[in-house]
Amino acid sequence: MITISTVGVPNTIKKLASHKLQSTLAVSLHAPNQSLREKIVPSAKAYPLEAIMSDCRDYFQETNRRVSFEYALLAGVNDSVENALELAELLREWGKTYHVNLIPYNPIEGSEYKRPYKKAVLAFAAALESRKITASVRQTRGLEANAACGQLRNKFQKSPLLAETDGQESKPDAEAVSC
Repeated sequence: MITISTVGVPNTIKKLASHKLQSTLAVSLHAPNQSLREKIVPSAKAYPLEAIMSDCRDYFQETNRRVSFEYALLAGVNDSVENALELAELLREWGKTYHVNLIPYNPIEGSEYKRPYKKAVLAFAAALESRKITASVRQTRGLEANAACGQLRNKFQKSPLLAETDGQESKPDAEAVSC
């Protein structure tokens, strides 16, 4: 099975659906509302959450394949029970046509973000479950060795993904970026 991951580019999701691929769509949501999403997802200002969710609904209707929503939990930023209940409200009308993957943040050197405590992760998951939202907490491997998802890029590639001077995209080491 192929999974296609995206931050959610409206109209592109619709185009993907028209190809009728046997793939899973995984949308990096990371926030239950546009305002918070703009603070933690750089491209969110260009791609309104409402448009993304509408396209995801269309994707399901066109393909009959469930959508996975990826939600990286950042301590004190988007990991509160209130955030979980707001996410549940966002997904309320979807029935069982989606799945939420909760991903506790893997800390990297120089980042302002922190990994939430296990208690906060479990409370978030329980709040979703209380609203009949199907969610899984992603198990982290390699955290102690600084080799978990997101950590390898930081370790091996200190340059930004986008060059600041000429607007050209740098060429990252694929192994260092993938998870």
